[in-house]
Amino acid sequence: MLKPYKIADYLNEYKPQWTCVMPDRCPPEDVLVAEEHPFFRLAKQVDSYSADDFMSYAEADPQRNWGQMLPLAVGLSLIESEAKARRSLKLPMFRQYQGIISLTLNPTDGVVKQTGVHRSHYTWWRTTSFQMSNLNMLAL
Repeated sequence: MLKPYKIADYLNEYKPQWTCVMPDRCPPEDVLVAEEHPFFRLAKQVDSYSADDFMSYAEADPQRNWGQMLPLAVGLSLIESEAKARRSLKLPMFRQYQGIISLTLNPTDGVVKQTGVHRSHYTWWRTTSFQMSNLNMLAL
């Protein structure tokens, strides 16, 4: 389940520690907080994941001037639909990915917002509370 929140209320209630320094207006004012909500993330390997699979664009390319895209660049892309994640692996723009990670988010893991042109795409601003040990690789 995803529950609408104002970021100020989330900060006050959960007192998160973000995985990186957040730029201004990041996370945005209107966010969603997940409660046992499943998401999917593309992985570089077909049968395992690593910390590199959870590196934001901003972390991967810190010298780049992200401009107005910085709030999205410090977040991580998630896909709400397993079917959409499977279809994404077949697209040329995602050829560097070979697998799919299944994860379930809870309030202490951070906040999300639907972003991009596809309704199943979300940006996730992760907290240090998120445990990578709770991930599963999907069989392809």
